[in-house]
This record gives sequence, C-alpha cells and structure tokens, in this order.
Amino acid sequence: MFTNQAVDPSRCRLDSWDSVPGTWVSIDVLLAVDLCEKEKRLEFLSAYESNPLSKDFRGDVRLVGYDQEPVFAHRIILAGKSQVFKRMFENDMEEKETGIVQIDDASIPVLRSNVKYCYTADISFTTETSVEELLKIDHKYCIGNLKTLCDEVLSRTINEDNICDRMVLAEIYEVKKLEGNLNRFYSENLDKLNIYSLVAKRLCTRFSG
Repeated sequence: MFTNQAVDPSRCRLDSWDSVPGTWVSIDVLLAVDLCEKEKRLEFLSAYESNPLSKDFRGDVRLVGYDQEPVFAHRIILAGKSQVFKRMFENDMEEKETGIVQIDDASIPVLRSNVKYCYTADISFTTETSVEELLKIDHKYCIGNLKTLCDEVLSRTINEDNICDRMVLAEIYEVKKLEGNLNRFYSENLDKLNIYSLVAKRLCTRFSG
C-alpha cells in the first residue's frame, strides 16, 4: 500500500512512494497518480514527432487529396488509429504496394489536420479544416475518437441558420448526440422556425417526435 502523502495536483507529483503495510491511500492520491500517468502517456505519444507537418517530415505512406499534394505519414501510426487503414496496409491492396492513399474528396489542410490528430491527438477546427469536412473523413476511415469530437462541436453550435444542414449531417454520418440536440432544439424553438420553407419543415419532421 502507498502512504497517504501530500500531492500537488498542478504538478501531478507524489512526494513519496513508500510502502507501509496496513496504510491506505486517499482517493485524491489515486486520482492524481492516474491523471499524471495519462498526461505522461499523451506527452510521450505527442513527442513521437513534434511536428508531423514540417517540411522535413517523411513517412512510408502518402495521403493525396484532390489537389494532388502529398501528406506524409507512417503506416504503423495510421493503422493504429484506424481499422480501415489497418486493413488497407495488411491486405493485398494497391495502397499497400504503392504507399499512396488517394482521398479524392479531401483537401490538403483536411488531410494534414487528420495526420496531426493521429500523431498528437490534437485537432483544430478552422475555415479550412471545418468540423463538417473532418467528420466526412472520419466517416470513411474511422479515425480514433475524432467522430465524437466532431459530434460534440456540432451539438454545441446549433442555431436557426444551420439546423437543416446539421440534420443532413446527423442523417448521413449517424452522429447521435447531434441528432438528440437537434430534436431538442427543434422542439424548443418551433415558433421561431416557421419561416422555413415546406421542404425544410419536412426535413425537421423526423426530429419533432
């Protein structure tokens, strides 16, 4: 058992790891240790390549979007984050032989953002790398927890201007939290949504309960 020593949560550090029979460690200590270990693991994974998008970065596979500029990555990293990539590189497929993955419906910024996420678990939603575009890529390649992150962002930003577009996204990509929040938003704002066309209203019908 660990001794119940003081913990500095901001630094995630135990003052002592002495083992004394019959003593109990507090839940705060356990939580601090667990958080510390998770942060260390994430830091280790991120340090694998501090900038996978740098000019000098080279991997053993190239992702090529519709503008034909390659984005480099390592097969082992992509396969570890996506079962689709894993099957692609393990089976006798063209991508395994050529080291080129053609993704014709993705831009360079979107591919770079996805590669960075695979290496660092860091993602940024911008004009060039919109949450909608990243969700579309994740739907095809099932990249880690990216779909959940996109679902969270889309669910928090519903308004009268984008509700119908979000309904289409929820239907195509099966993002459950977004679907539930759309249902709630539509029910709570029915009086404000009567300016929409009959077509838009029909789209909303499936969320009206």
